[in-house]
Amino acid sequence: MSEARGGAGAIDAEERRTLAGLADVLIPAGAGMPSASEAGVSAEWLDTVLAARADLAEPLARILQAATGSDPVAEVQRLQATDPVAFGILATVVPGAYYMNPRIRELIGYPGQRAVAIDPGDGADAEAQALIASVRARGTIFRPTPDAPGDEA
Repeated sequence: MSEARGGAGAIDAEERRTLAGLADVLIPAGAGMPSASEAGVSAEWLDTVLAARADLAEPLARILQAATGSDPVAEVQRLQATDPVAFGILATVVPGAYYMNPRIRELIGYPGQRAVAIDPGDGADAEAQALIASVRARGTIFRPTPDAPGDEA
């Protein structure tokens, strides 16, 4: 076990091997997509996740230490059935790391977040405006609140 238990350096090589096995149970290869381990979930993308969520490093390390040497399928099933918090951590870290990989985002056709300017005059927002047109047409509707105790009208 590494001494530092926060951030990217928190997970040692043995724990990363264990994570690769568990991750491949959660995200196996298929339909032209690589498995989690093939996508680097236990390598650089894990480091990226833990840089953003250092609070997950210590509990993840404990999960991986306990799972070392276990059958990955049986361990994922056990976590899911008996330890929903641990399973939730694994189910947060693995997909997070998987989708941080630009190759994965390219394969699913997701370009990433982009700023998109909206010009109210270009008609791009016409559908949203049409949806709220009836609300705007009816005018302001409200019920006055009763006077609070002590208020003088």
